[in-house]
Amino acid sequence: MAYVPDRESLGRRPLPEWYRNAKLGIFVHWGLYSVPAFAERTELDYPRFMRDLTAGETTADRIPYAEWYLNSMRVPGSPTAVHHAATYGEQFPYTGFRSTFDAAAESVDFTEWASLFAEVGARYVVLVTRHLDGYPLWPTRVTNPHTADDYHARRDLVADLTTAVRAEGMRMGLYYCGGMDWTFRKQPLRTMTDLLRHQALGPEYARYAAAQWRELIDAYRPSILWNDMGWSADTDPHEVMAHYYDTVEDGVVNDRWMRTRLPRNRVARAAYLSFIGGVAKVMTKWGNGIPEQPKNFHYDVETREYAVPDTAPTGAWELTRGLGRSFGYNAEETSADILDGGELIRLFVEVVAKGGNLLLNVGPDDAGRIPRPQLLPLWALGTWLARNGDAIYDTVPAQQAATTTATGDQVHFTGKGSALFAIVLADQPTGDIVLRGVRVPASATVALLGGPELRWSARDGDLTVELPAVAPQRHAYVVAIR
Repeated sequence: MAYVPDRESLGRRPLPEWYRNAKLGIFVHWGLYSVPAFAERTELDYPRFMRDLTAGETTADRIPYAEWYLNSMRVPGSPTAVHHAATYGEQFPYTGFRSTFDAAAESVDFTEWASLFAEVGARYVVLVTRHLDGYPLWPTRVTNPHTADDYHARRDLVADLTTAVRAEGMRMGLYYCGGMDWTFRKQPLRTMTDLLRHQALGPEYARYAAAQWRELIDAYRPSILWNDMGWSADTDPHEVMAHYYDTVEDGVVNDRWMRTRLPRNRVARAAYLSFIGGVAKVMTKWGNGIPEQPKNFHYDVETREYAVPDTAPTGAWELTRGLGRSFGYNAEETSADILDGGELIRLFVEVVAKGGNLLLNVGPDDAGRIPRPQLLPLWALGTWLARNGDAIYDTVPAQQAATTTATGDQVHFTGKGSALFAIVLADQPTGDIVLRGVRVPASATVALLGGPELRWSARDGDLTVELPAVAPQRHAYVVAIR
């Protein structure tokens, strides 16, 4: 029997320094779902959606994610089904979007994407290679028993974007939805118990997903193995991970490899699912939610979605989210749904100060263009990082995580060597500012990042700094204490 590495043996690898120091990555959701580009516009965000789904108060056809279009259109009477029938006709299949997507993809210039991502300040990119709709963006040779042999993008989009990204000096990671594939199950996912059924597709799917991950690893050698929606209980995820580490020495693996085991017997399975669904509703109603299952598998990085943790996790972690409420491009969203530059900068600073990376998503449209409402906050972040990046890249969380100024502005701290960076989340004023509870030695120097030394004084445990009368920085400014 072949040796299969386990969690402990794989866990002896240290987290590669490049990832810990990178701080900012760009996620790209682009696929067939980018053609209809529709999800019901809702105030529902992802954390609330998951709580409601668990409680049985909503269904997955109301998810704000446009990349879930195929699932939502399968639900009779859902907003997506109604939109689809009115726009394309009830008989128009999801696969009908292939011709539009593939034709547009032929002319997309990925050097423009990569140049933008580099200018924003990203140090890595993660591309969705196959989402839940089952459509691969590379010429896979792994046969899907439920689709035509050519059910994949005509152009090798994974290869071409990888080349462009690496030419800009960034790392390239790959996302693959290993836990489920809607081409293997026609029934829509609407409830928590449906989710469990979709994550238990059997040995045939397990072999398919493992073979495609291996194909991606061998062909493109990604710096990040970003799995989603769990992993089949019929195969050991450590086999894929071990092959990956043998191929990419300084690779990184995320934590979405949870395995769902359901009874094989139909009666036992139905009883089990009914029990789990009932428990989920009761626990959510009481405000407890379903306790997270122990992660009895190896991973390098913990992934959070949309919600920043109140306290910093102890290990390596990342926050991933869209610029709006969706990852895939949703034409229904307005500027009110999308982070502005100040909101994005403040979010990014909080994540980095808590020791995390921000994996920020862009959703190109059906023609492969990144819509202007998404570009505006990206440009703002890039401009801010060009001036203040020294307080972000290659830093570690400071012993003091946060404070406020005397006027109530939030302040987050990062550190690098002998430097402490106080990042004030406000437009830069002139005159004195007071940083509450900041103690520095008498020999310290204080300056705006990249500027001359400033006069400062300490009193009652607070630090008072006299800021110069210069053009203010917008959104956030950095006081460097050395």
